[in-house]
Amino acid sequence: MPLEPHTWHVLIVEDDQRLAELTSDYLQNNGLSVSIEGNGALAAARIIDEQPDLVILDLMLPGEDGFSI
Repeated sequence: MPLEPHTWHVLIVEDDQRLAELTSDYLQNNGLSVSIEGNGALAAARIIDEQPDLVILDLMLPGEDGFSI
């Protein structure tokens, strides 16, 4: 029985909604699964819960910045 191909999952952590959606659209159009988190304080929990293959992380988030995540 052949294995299903792996769908790569990307988590975008970005407070600029327009930029996050633009990046998400591009990645989805190229076959990746994407989720977006706009809150730095919630990003670490999302990373642990979702275990994405790649995290695109804004370093200058309000509140908890990307360096502390």
